[in-house]
Amino acid sequence: MPLDAKLLTKSGILAYSESKAYPTIGVILLGGISDKLNRVPMHTSAGFAYTGLDQEIDVKTRVFVNTGRPSGSLNGNVVKYSETGRSPFVILNHYRKRILENMGLKENDLAISFRSDNHSVLSGSSDAGAAAMGSSIADLAGGIQDMVSFENELRSISESVGRSLHGGLTVTWADGRTAWTERLLGPQHFKDYVVIGCKFNVERNPSDRIHENAVKSQEYPKRVESTLNKAKELVRLAEDKDIKGIFEIGHYDTSEYHRLNESMGVRVITPRMRALMDMVDERRKSSWLSYIVTGGSNVFVISEKKNTKDYVDEFKDHCDGISLLQVADKAEVISRSNP
Repeated sequence: MPLDAKLLTKSGILAYSESKAYPTIGVILLGGISDKLNRVPMHTSAGFAYTGLDQEIDVKTRVFVNTGRPSGSLNGNVVKYSETGRSPFVILNHYRKRILENMGLKENDLAISFRSDNHSVLSGSSDAGAAAMGSSIADLAGGIQDMVSFENELRSISESVGRSLHGGLTVTWADGRTAWTERLLGPQHFKDYVVIGCKFNVERNPSDRIHENAVKSQEYPKRVESTLNKAKELVRLAEDKDIKGIFEIGHYDTSEYHRLNESMGVRVITPRMRALMDMVDERRKSSWLSYIVTGGSNVFVISEKKNTKDYVDEFKDHCDGISLLQVADKAEVISRSNP
């Protein structure tokens, strides 16, 4: 909801833009980035934005112009100000002058700040946070002409931000030097399918550990070639609206991705997660469903919507919680206030 004008004045906020973006799940999974700062993917990948089927799952981020010093918070926790590294303030400061000029505000003693809050996110929150911040920056700055360059700036926050920026099903074409994201299908094409998010209460591996170790594998050049070929096939499947085929790519890419990670000593899939995956593989002999396991602590089982209840009843005792998910749209501004 828009902030009350009196509250804005009292808090020192002169203008703001609040955006909502959705977290993401990989289909062609990413392992390997150019460096810890620029975070350009070393190979092509793909994924989709998601939200809850019957609950709100998103990240809301407010970027605002305020008097005094810049401030930031994530889920109520203070984010320390920094002008270096992967700090969100690096991007905010880069667009500070453009934002103030577009708002018709003088530069003296004005800062660009942010507040970001996650709501029931299972995985991929950094993609959504970066995309929501980017959406609000673009809004306050009066628009962004070069969205590819802007997306690459936002990669310092999250390397897969393009998935959340564009929403739906996307492919990010990349080679470690350049990267850009293309939207293939919107949420409407997935209306007959549900993602059953099976949660496991285990500590997840830091994404940088996966990125750093994957590239050391002797099999990594084959992985780079494989992901590019899969992305080309994904484009063909999207053109044909072959949703099952799309999720089949995710199913088999899960095996390839984790086989490479495990060969380098990075194990994501626990015995309980594997047991659930084995259950899905057994069910696949008689009916269609699929799974994707990214770098987190979830097994995402994709089912036709008409069969969802049966599978939820079957899987609920084999994990630590279930959330029903659906494909979501792009990041968007949900409220704003101009000076």
